[in-house]
Amino acid sequence: LVQLLCAYPSFSVNEMLAVEELHEAYPAKPLVVMNGELDRFRSGYYPKIFYRKVALMAEAFIPAFEGTFYIHNFKGRSPGVLFREYPGKWQVWRRDPNTMEVSKLVHEQDDRPTLREVALEYFV
Repeated sequence: LVQLLCAYPSFSVNEMLAVEELHEAYPAKPLVVMNGELDRFRSGYYPKIFYRKVALMAEAFIPAFEGTFYIHNFKGRSPGVLFREYPGKWQVWRRDPNTMEVSKLVHEQDDRPTLREVALEYFV
């Protein structure tokens, strides 16, 4: 099984656009992206008015990715982690603010939550 592997396509938006073009050229091949900073695209970090191609990619291409191993750290006075190991559920964990050790599972769900939802619900 031949796969397409793209590591760290996050230096510029053009790199992720090139990944999309690669997928369009070889749609039957599995595509693995490692550390692609996909949350930047999901969150609207790049303004649509200046990044039209990126906005289209964020709406059509980025949502098709399945997170297989995911960790997002939330910092501040209520630290925590959004975690997923495929095919498991999305999990929200609290960290002990003194030791920063992951200490308590506070939520699980099947569908991917947005970072904003997790931050406002568990870490504000």
